[in-house]
Amino acid sequence: MPSAALARSASLSLKTLVLAASVSGLLFANGILVPEAQAAQAAQTTQTAQNSAKTAGAKKTSAKTSARKATAKKTSAKKTKRNMKRTSLRRRTGAAPSQATLAGLRKTEDPLALGSSVAYVIDQDTGEELVVKNADIPLPIASVTKLMTALVIAESDLPLDGKVRITREDYVRSNATSKLRNGMTMTREALLKAALVSSDNRAAHALARTYPGGKKAFVRAMNEKAAALGMTNSFFADPTGLDNRNHSSARDLGKLVSAVYEYQTIRTASTLPSARVRAGRQVLDFRTTNRLIGDPSWKIGIQKTGFTTAAGRCMVVQSEVGERRLVMVVLDSPDNSQRALDMRTMRTFVEAEEAFKRDFSDAVPYELF
Repeated sequence: MPSAALARSASLSLKTLVLAASVSGLLFANGILVPEAQAAQAAQTTQTAQNSAKTAGAKKTSAKTSARKATAKKTSAKKTKRNMKRTSLRRRTGAAPSQATLAGLRKTEDPLALGSSVAYVIDQDTGEELVVKNADIPLPIASVTKLMTALVIAESDLPLDGKVRITREDYVRSNATSKLRNGMTMTREALLKAALVSSDNRAAHALARTYPGGKKAFVRAMNEKAAALGMTNSFFADPTGLDNRNHSSARDLGKLVSAVYEYQTIRTASTLPSARVRAGRQVLDFRTTNRLIGDPSWKIGIQKTGFTTAAGRCMVVQSEVGERRLVMVVLDSPDNSQRALDMRTMRTFVEAEEAFKRDFSDAVPYELF
């Protein structure tokens, strides 16, 4: 009996285990999980979700990176195209010969071997002409025009502290850049500094546009003033110098420089190495385009430079040389270095003449030998 009971007990235990395993499998098959299975399933689900999130994040990051690369590539292509266009424009501008060069004036020989097509030096006080090279030939004068613009403003009795608003109309077509923007408000004095220090075309145009009667009346006043000064070989079509119909001769420009020298406002503005002016809430900085400004060996009272393809490099200067006050003009220089060099050459020549007169003014001819 005891053996039979033990056998039945073992059989029952085995059946219980088999039944338990069967029930557990049945519950799992019907979606009813025991705690251990639940934990395993939850862990697997979490891992799957994390993997999916990582994959989605990687795809999103990859998409953003691709978008940034595409944008950068497009921006780079635009910049390259813009730079190529500017370079092409500069090459075309620099390569084309000026009107004076086309006329053969640069081949004119002179005792000083100047590189400019036109040169002129006159004593401001006595009227003695010291250097004359093609001085009566009318040629484009580029931004030297702005001296006449400044003269008309100075004689107009318009308040220099009067406010002028920059508009789109002042956006004249030019390769030169401008810091003046639509909506900026500036005084006329600030506009004069911008026009004379850094040769800003929008500043010059704004001065003419806000003149009584507008730009047409202003240009008419420019020509009337030229006639009053005896500038018989001069004509003005715009206030900036960008219009190649503007022309003058070196001898006429000598008269213009002497006239503008009478106005302290113009003398100050034209000889500043730099200027800082207010434009509403903004502060703008301008720098001179004349490399002679700031040179301590020059005592400059008036200056203006200019350049267009038709005009070449131009410069006018009023300066004290020894005991003389001189007006000096060069037109159609091949480059900025030659323009400045020709000015120095003419000044050296005048200084040498002055030294000769001083040393030998009382000598009789036979004593020189």
